[in-house]
Amino acid sequence: QTTVQMAALSKFLPNPRAVGAGVALFAGLLLYFSKSLNGRKAELYGFAKETAAKSKKGKAAVDLRFFRQLIKLLRIIIPSIFSPEVGYLLMIAVMLVLRTYADVWMIQNGTDIEGSIISMDHARFMANLLKFVYAMPVIAIVNNLLKFGLNMLKLRFRQRLSTHLYDRYMRGFTYYKMTNLDNRISNPDQLLTQDVEKFCDTLAELYSNISKPILDICLYVYRLTGSIGAQGPLTMLAYLAMSGLILTRLRAPVGSMTVREQHLEGQLRFVNSRVITNSEEISFYQGSTRERLTIKSTLEQLVDHLRGFIMFRFSMGFIDTLIAKYIATVVGYFTVSKPFLRSNRHANTPHRERVQAYYRSGRMLVRMAEAIGRIVLAGREMTRLAGFTSRVSELIVVLRDLERGVYERTMVSGPQTNTAEGEHPPAAVPLVPGSGEIVEEDHVIRFEGVPLVTPNGDVLVSNMNFEVRRGMNVLVCGPNGCGKSSLFRILGELWPLFGGKMVKPHRSQLFYIPQRPYMTLGTFRDQVIYPDTHADQQERGVSDQSLEEFLDKVQLSYLLEREGGWDTVKDWMDVLSGGEKQRMAMARLFYHEPQFAILDECTSAVSVDVEGVIYSDCKKKGITLFTVSHRKSLWKHHEKVLQFDGQGAYEYKPIDPNMEEFGS
Repeated sequence: QTTVQMAALSKFLPNPRAVGAGVALFAGLLLYFSKSLNGRKAELYGFAKETAAKSKKGKAAVDLRFFRQLIKLLRIIIPSIFSPEVGYLLMIAVMLVLRTYADVWMIQNGTDIEGSIISMDHARFMANLLKFVYAMPVIAIVNNLLKFGLNMLKLRFRQRLSTHLYDRYMRGFTYYKMTNLDNRISNPDQLLTQDVEKFCDTLAELYSNISKPILDICLYVYRLTGSIGAQGPLTMLAYLAMSGLILTRLRAPVGSMTVREQHLEGQLRFVNSRVITNSEEISFYQGSTRERLTIKSTLEQLVDHLRGFIMFRFSMGFIDTLIAKYIATVVGYFTVSKPFLRSNRHANTPHRERVQAYYRSGRMLVRMAEAIGRIVLAGREMTRLAGFTSRVSELIVVLRDLERGVYERTMVSGPQTNTAEGEHPPAAVPLVPGSGEIVEEDHVIRFEGVPLVTPNGDVLVSNMNFEVRRGMNVLVCGPNGCGKSSLFRILGELWPLFGGKMVKPHRSQLFYIPQRPYMTLGTFRDQVIYPDTHADQQERGVSDQSLEEFLDKVQLSYLLEREGGWDTVKDWMDVLSGGEKQRMAMARLFYHEPQFAILDECTSAVSVDVEGVIYSDCKKKGITLFTVSHRKSLWKHHEKVLQFDGQGAYEYKPIDPNMEEFGS
């Protein structure tokens, strides 16, 4: 628009003042962009003040702390100078330099073409125009290689950072501790997906946007202005309509590819939310390795699709640039040249007027204005990058702390123990997470002075002492909130030990079955062998025939035919009923054959006869059971009872045949 206005003013300004008018207009635009830059700074400063007022930890800013955090993240996403990321960085730098030379050449060549038109030198015009036509493919490749390099750099950054974070997030029980023990991060799914993506995109864009104001020159050659009649605009409109139809046809796959991309993005968030929703069940199953494989598989699907999408956009960008930019420029040159080369319209026009010296100054003015605008945007992007860097760095700090057994959580003011009427409360003991001792020993579970304490310091039972040896099934009962689930979370090493000594087998020899068993994403076979994979099953030497025998024991063999075989993939959480999921979990127990199993109301939807068969088979296989239940039918399958009264006391004793049955 600026160039068009300058061309219009040329009819009213004397020729000697053309350059002066261009300089004056440049000074005005420079003042305008200077005020705009100051306004944007004030806007960012005001936003930062508002953010600082709302945040207790202060604001994320472009300061020394930001650069330290950024350097640490760069070491993750660029692990070495020989990594592919360095190659893409060098590729972008080279393309920026080549693009700078190409733009300078285009300005010079465009000026020569315009000069030949104004001087009515037909031979010179055709020679320069052919040079431009020959250079079009090369320039298009340079521009699209720059875009390709930026897109691939974003993808490589995201893949590298996401893989690093997922490896740490799914290590051990970190994913459970982050959502249940630590309260510093409330939305790890968003941090692992959206914030990581925005950080990588902003970082790659910033690398380019800081370099472009130094190297970049105006990409577009503005249309020569002047009075050329109606034929010129009509010709351009016709070309625009024709090229629009062609490009619209060629771009048709973009819609479906975008839908696919959003679907895979949602799928990645979904598998993350499943881990958060079912973190306790996965932890008791010790399924972190398996879930990490599921997450990585989903991530790889997304990465493969985005890689293909980038290749498509690279190819389409080449065609798009040729048709919409360079060929359109050729058409424009031919259209503008007609009044000068194929008519006598400007035959008697003085050379000085035809040259219009300030036209080149106007072009340089637009280039300078765009460079200033990019600097303003780069400053704003730097501030946004500081915010993303702060959030991702906070996630890494929390992951590191949880791996070391350190967590931050709001604790109760002191030990909150319930005592019976007339009794004196025990002396307050400092609660230190992780102060207890864990000793691994096969075929025995023993608590020696272990308090049942929640992660926030609420004491449910001040001191527990009991021992369970192989073949000694224990029935655990008591009112809600008395400590039954807390006992198993401490036993499964999900919660820290606040004191005492706990002797137990390795956690791989403890198997937990909740009332609502977890069904993983995968095949029907995966539901039986979870958290093992098919390769793990083969390594253990367990055949599919053996798996079918496990299903037959829990009366689920009909599912094999109903669902279409071992390799059928469905949403098993919805496909299987509550009773089928509970029996599937028992088949899973037979497959793993642990030393101890914790059955947490896991037969509530199973008939009494099936329940009896399951308990008998567990006893034959030497699996010692902890059962949380109030069903009378289970009383005969246990030797001991661990009963909580809900007031901070418990009773551990043998089940006497003459003992009054409890439950319903």
